Amino acid sequence: MNPDAFNDSEYLRTQQYANSGNLGARIALHERFSTNTYDLHHWLFDLLLATAPKAAQVLEVGSGRGDLWAKNANRIPAGWQVTLSDFSEGMLADARAQIGVASERLRFEVADAQKLPFEDGRFDVVLAHFMLYHVPDRAQAIAELRRVLKPEGVCFAATLGQQHMRELFEAGAKIVPGMELIGQQNTRTFSLENGAEQLAESFAEVQCIDYASDLRVTEIEPIMDYVQSMEIVRVLGKPELIDAFREEISGRIGSEGAFFIRKQSGVFVARGTRN
Repeated sequence: MNPDAFNDSEYLRTQQYANSGNLGARIALHERFSTNTYDLHHWLFDLLLATAPKAAQVLEVGSGRGDLWAKNANRIPAGWQVTLSDFSEGMLADARAQIGVASERLRFEVADAQKLPFEDGRFDVVLAHFMLYHVPDRAQAIAELRRVLKPEGVCFAATLGQQHMRELFEAGAKIVPGMELIGQQNTRTFSLENGAEQLAESFAEVQCIDYASDLRVTEIEPIMDYVQSMEIVRVLGKPELIDAFREEISGRIGSEGAFFIRKQSGVFVARGTRN
């Protein structure tokens, strides 16, 4: 396994996120089995609505398949001008399709977070949800988020904690020793534990708001789809290891009624300019 794949832009653009298939498998697990019944994307949009003015320029960086907008299409204020950007053309194409008719109101642009193609101070709000841990030069990307914001603008950056999905990776470690370290690798670069200090290099004020939820998974196939959508499938690539992992999780579901996986997610709200 390539230990740097999680931050390898070429791998991410051409393989992992060439389209929304892998991401969709992971989102599906959370949508079906989260203990918090109030959807994460509705919660994030609530924060956005409470912050952005009625007439606002809004940019999402690393918008992926556009779940935030697809799930809140009927809540987008008429006065907002929204731009979705991603480094993957395939992702943006899938975002258009998923958002549907509402996508006609939105703009889509291929863009690298480390060099955003927008003028200084253009946006009232910039969103960078669940993507900064993928960026090789995060300091540069965060400086770009601040640059394209108006002086009074707000940046929202959702991310994961270092204990996110811990039980899944610990179960994998019974099959492949050391696999639990791979789970930590996924979020170590920009997490709830270290994201604030990175944002503080460009923003004067940074607040973290937690989203409380876990997973209680009662079916094996969604977990297998999740695992096989990720870079860790390179570790469990041998059929016998995949089968052993399936048996391990199936046994837990059978004996306990569900496989419990802790989630750890939240959003940073950043304002002002660091002098």
